[in-house]
Amino acid sequence: MNDKIQRFSRSWRIQHLLLMVSVLLLMMSGFSMKYSETLWGKILIFLEGGFQARGALHRLSAVLLFITAIYHLVYISFTREGKREFKSLLPTKKDFSDLKNSILYDLLKRAEKPAFGRYSYREKVQYWAFFVFIVLMFVSGLVMWFHDFFFAFFPKWAFDVTFALHGGTATLIILFLVLWHMYVVHLSPANFPGNSSFWHGDVSEKWLKENHLLEYKSMTGDSKTKQPEEKED
Repeated sequence: MNDKIQRFSRSWRIQHLLLMVSVLLLMMSGFSMKYSETLWGKILIFLEGGFQARGALHRLSAVLLFITAIYHLVYISFTREGKREFKSLLPTKKDFSDLKNSILYDLLKRAEKPAFGRYSYREKVQYWAFFVFIVLMFVSGLVMWFHDFFFAFFPKWAFDVTFALHGGTATLIILFLVLWHMYVVHLSPANFPGNSSFWHGDVSEKWLKENHLLEYKSMTGDSKTKQPEEKED
């Protein structure tokens, strides 16, 4: 097997790029409005071309995110690769044992870290948490975007709740997903100073064996994987 292994297809990489661009633009344009009275908020609004341009950028970024979501739904629903990827992202009982064994490994109660398949419990948590957050952002953002229409159906307090939900969810996305994702993918000891596979799709054979051993064995046709045992106290 070659040292370089393609782990992510072109379609996967395009989806990741669209998601990354749309989310970054949404965060930048959204927080510049939320903190428009602060110095850094004013700087962001200036860089975005003014307050009106900021609003247009935010809405265009939301449309791009919506297109990306549709692209992803079609991908996981109608393509063989997408169905396989989605199946790999479904939670299993092994994820709970992997979490337990990872903690034991960190506490030096286990000789080796658990062997992961294509996606570990960390990546699955990120995927499904992002799914929930995106739904919340879409619903709340739609109500805020077409507020004149929804005023005919909802009381004023519902819009206050919607505004708080939208801003709170955006904050959670940054704290829980973006920062954690940055650490797991780029700053953790296994990947530092960065993992560029999201761009070209390739990983080294050594990296795959160390971080996703079960996936590596599946690729090479070796299905026998002995899980290391916990150390005795």
